[in-house]
Amino acid sequence: MPGKDTRRKDTRREDTRRDFLSRTGTALGASFLAGLPQQEKAATSKGPRDFVIVEGHRDIWEISGRTRLREEAQHLPITNFIAPRLIEGGVSICIMPASGDSLDERDENSEMFEGGMRVLDLLLSDIERSKGKATLIRTKADLPNKPNSGKVQIFLDIEGGGSIQSNLPEPGFPAERRLGLLRQFFRLGVRGMQLTHNGRNQLADGRGIDKMGSKLTPFGVTVIQEMNRLGMMVGVSHLSANGVFHAAEVSKAPIVSTHQNLERFVKSRQLVEIMDEEATAIAKTGGIVGIRYIVNVTPYKLLGDEVEYLAKLIGPEHIGVGWLGHDKDNPSEREVEGHLTRTYSGIEAQTVYEHWDSFIKMLSERGFTDDQIGMMLGGNYLRIWKQILPAG
Repeated sequence: MPGKDTRRKDTRREDTRRDFLSRTGTALGASFLAGLPQQEKAATSKGPRDFVIVEGHRDIWEISGRTRLREEAQHLPITNFIAPRLIEGGVSICIMPASGDSLDERDENSEMFEGGMRVLDLLLSDIERSKGKATLIRTKADLPNKPNSGKVQIFLDIEGGGSIQSNLPEPGFPAERRLGLLRQFFRLGVRGMQLTHNGRNQLADGRGIDKMGSKLTPFGVTVIQEMNRLGMMVGVSHLSANGVFHAAEVSKAPIVSTHQNLERFVKSRQLVEIMDEEATAIAKTGGIVGIRYIVNVTPYKLLGDEVEYLAKLIGPEHIGVGWLGHDKDNPSEREVEGHLTRTYSGIEAQTVYEHWDSFIKMLSERGFTDDQIGMMLGGNYLRIWKQILPAG
């Protein structure tokens, strides 16, 4: 019966979280509230290279911008520019979209599947030529046990399931074959997928269409089930609220929002932030809510306030960091050094290292321990990937 299945699933999730928390000795959000300091403390002596940092979401903007320039070096943006900066900045793993529903994530190619395959080829070809500076995460065996040195690992994601849907709303072949494109992306190294971007696709409603939206379609449900079977991370960023709640019910593995803020702190002109109830539903699966910097909208102080609030609401073991802003070599979307249209200041004029170092110091000054900071910077992703990825 459905009720019995749901109870068994909830029990499995709770056992997974309880086992993890008992190993780390980390308190749940309610207990964390009592432990918050009444005044600021001295910052930790640790910096970015002392933690396994996972950058939760890096859009294709810089890659698109560089590959349109004439200089040959720009046509290997990961090898020549992005990987060296992430390595210098102390980032061990970068979650990078390799296709998606938006034109940006398909490098301006209007065909969803073709655009996705072209972007995936661009990324894989670049990584292959990086001479080890960038490598793929495919299995549990690829996960680092300590901060990487001299390389950055790439976790390939898809930002919206339009690339795996058919052109016809009712294809004539059996339903099982509709999952064929998902499996092909998996075979090529993709290990995560957001169900939607802001629009509607054959899996679900995006948040830009309707904040609450509908539940997942039957195809969306089977996609999550197949992702669970394959060992892929289920992403719910940009998904409508009812889609998030449904995904939390369907998935047998943790679900993640890699790069959304809370609606109570940020309200974008196109509302993409999530409600407290969604954050709680994600956390109950064992998943992650990832906050992100937005130019002129989320100063680091506001991000710090948001992290403190989330720690009380769901616990630091369910928090991630999607993005801390553009840096001095890529200060605004497609703008890169040597090809700037204006002068930049503030966050956009800093290095990747400075971003993470100042963020770490801020979290420490607010009373978070090094262990809690380590979980939020990347340990929480490692915990999920150790649970879901193929063994290798």
